[in-house]
Amino acid sequence: MKSAQNKNANKKDAFINPKKENSYSVYLIIAFCFPVLLYLQTINFGFTDFDDDNLIKNNISFLSHLGNVHQAFLTDAFIDKSSSFYRPLQTLSFMADIKLSGGNNTWMYHLSNLLFLGLIACLLFLLFRRFLIPPKLALLSTLIYCVHPLFVSSVAWIPARGDLMLSFFSLLSFLFFTVLLKKKKMIYLFLNWVAFTLALFCKETAALLPFLFILYYFLFSSKKLFDKKSLFPIILYAISGVFWFWLRSRSIGGLVSNQNDNLSLIQVMQNLRTIPESLTEFFLPFNIAPIQSFSVLKTLTGLGIIVLIVIVFLKDRKRIRKEKVFCFLWFIILMLPPLFYKNPNLDYLNHRFLLPLIGIMLFLQFIFPNKWLVKGDIKVMWFLVFLLFSSFTFIISRSYSDPLTFYNYAVSQNPNSALAYCNRGYVKYSKNDFQGAVEDENRAIAIYPEYANAYNNRSMAKLNMGDKLGAIEDENKSIDISPNFAGAYINRGTAKLYLRDNFGAIKDFDKAISINPNDEEAYINKGGAMGSIGNFKEAIINFNKAIEIDSEYFNAYYNRAITKYSIKDFKGVMEDCKIMLKLNPNSEKVITLNILAQKELQKINN
Repeated sequence: MKSAQNKNANKKDAFINPKKENSYSVYLIIAFCFPVLLYLQTINFGFTDFDDDNLIKNNISFLSHLGNVHQAFLTDAFIDKSSSFYRPLQTLSFMADIKLSGGNNTWMYHLSNLLFLGLIACLLFLLFRRFLIPPKLALLSTLIYCVHPLFVSSVAWIPARGDLMLSFFSLLSFLFFTVLLKKKKMIYLFLNWVAFTLALFCKETAALLPFLFILYYFLFSSKKLFDKKSLFPIILYAISGVFWFWLRSRSIGGLVSNQNDNLSLIQVMQNLRTIPESLTEFFLPFNIAPIQSFSVLKTLTGLGIIVLIVIVFLKDRKRIRKEKVFCFLWFIILMLPPLFYKNPNLDYLNHRFLLPLIGIMLFLQFIFPNKWLVKGDIKVMWFLVFLLFSSFTFIISRSYSDPLTFYNYAVSQNPNSALAYCNRGYVKYSKNDFQGAVEDENRAIAIYPEYANAYNNRSMAKLNMGDKLGAIEDENKSIDISPNFAGAYINRGTAKLYLRDNFGAIKDFDKAISINPNDEEAYINKGGAMGSIGNFKEAIINFNKAIEIDSEYFNAYYNRAITKYSIKDFKGVMEDCKIMLKLNPNSEKVITLNILAQKELQKINN
């Protein structure tokens, strides 16, 4: 009996000061390779047009120039200061993808996501070993977590890059912190601080990591009180935090910069349902929707799971409790930041759970029967869970292959999502399925009558179907709902052009420009309207402005060249054609225009 007590005492000491372990290279290789291989098919996928179009496709000119690296720290994730999302390292990672692959290649974005997943799996295994989970159980738990169907969006959806990077650097920082407590060497404090700072510039959630470090210190450190040396890490975290907050405030204008982003106690209370629903989807990963809405059934089920967790915690007196306290608080602390953000068209997104739910996965391993931990007796059931999850994940991830497939899946999993219908309508519009687009926007409006984007999208579809007055009516409604919606003014102006209301169109384009002075589409449309009334000088000025904003805007060069042709500036036409042929060497209309300009110039010279 005495020897058993000593053994338990040694085990507790080992939690903070584990004995030197054998190499786990084979385990790490397996942990890295299995999840990566499972998701390997995603390399052939494209964009979903669910934020990746706004994050990447619409910003290729910015992302393709390494000279903009410093600007990534001075704007939001969408490069236009339209949101409250500050993700500079995510933006830099997209720039690296473009540089390494030689262009806007979706396979590279997906490959980077896979590599981050593999690295996270390795760190997760090391984290579980840090808490003395036997190697085989730690490996299996790592694999189950990384192939969990709930996290498909974290890997297959390119915009989840921020959460992948957050999870990677947060785990790295935490592991360095545990080593720091053991070895007391400054190098580990430096590495912990650097990893924390990098996590902070990936996503705001990292701002709460120091609280996790302090909690770990008080629960597991042999020194329970702070001293001067203990305060030094806090000072470093504070320096990073102040610098990050200063840059973030300078970049997006404070905590909340977008009128659609709410930050209030009422909002947090409404979002509290995210906590039980995340647990429901973790333990019962069925009907996983990429665009989520709250469900009474999921909320109640999640509350039941929380009650069970509390019962297990209070009833199991044979196992020490501080590990379970730490694990559950890991989950709660890291779930808090998403509660402060609310998109009016969706309730939550699953990729935000990747880091917080690690705490629950670790918690589960502390409530397993003791013999599983002592003898490493892993049941066949867990292998079946791994295989089942892998199968679900392999199938679900295919839904992220292209925009229409993605939104079809989103609608099928959540038929009450106005956002899913609205975005699918836009995808159908881009494929010239205008009737299908109108039908989807009708459904979106039926679910959410104050949906400005849905009216805007329906307007564009109606315009292409010849219903010009209906298009203007929809844009009027969109502007009534959202008076600062620049896109609605641009589209209404376009509809007015079809009705030959050129001056009304110019007025709308001017309004759009006053709302967003960097919207090149507004300038090119205004230029076209100016050309229609014969004001070619003003037309060229607006085309010049569009090109100034985007130096690779093909249509701006083409419209400027056509305008120059109208005023017989054939040399200027040829100069624009030269630039356009660099952008698109096979453009027949540019080749034709260039030949015509050459002939006209020859006539003048002769």
